[in-house]
Amino acid sequence: MIEHVTDVQVLRAPRGGVLRVRSGQVWVTRRADLTDHVLSAGEGLTAAAGQCLYLEPWQRGATVEVEWLPLARSTGLPWLAHSRRQAQRALAAGARRLARRLETLAGRIDVQGRCPA
Repeated sequence: MIEHVTDVQVLRAPRGGVLRVRSGQVWVTRRADLTDHVLSAGEGLTAAAGQCLYLEPWQRGATVEVEWLPLARSTGLPWLAHSRRQAQRALAAGARRLARRLETLAGRIDVQGRCPA
């Protein structure tokens, strides 16, 4: 199933699977999920059977093309897409914390490269 989203649209997941963005950027909210998601082309978001997804183009007036990829009973691959997204966010947050820590440490080193006592 391929949908062209131009305004707010509600999609009920026919069965467990992944909503994948084929083109554009879409803002997705899932019922009972406190996090809003902004997905770009090639990215996906998992949903359980019957779960409502609220879709809206990220930029007003834009058209977004999405498709529903049902979860095959024999594989858990769509769940990997969601896990990958979570891992990317966790790595990005860790990298930001590391950068802030390095900036703090860099401020403690004098010009000759010695740490002050």
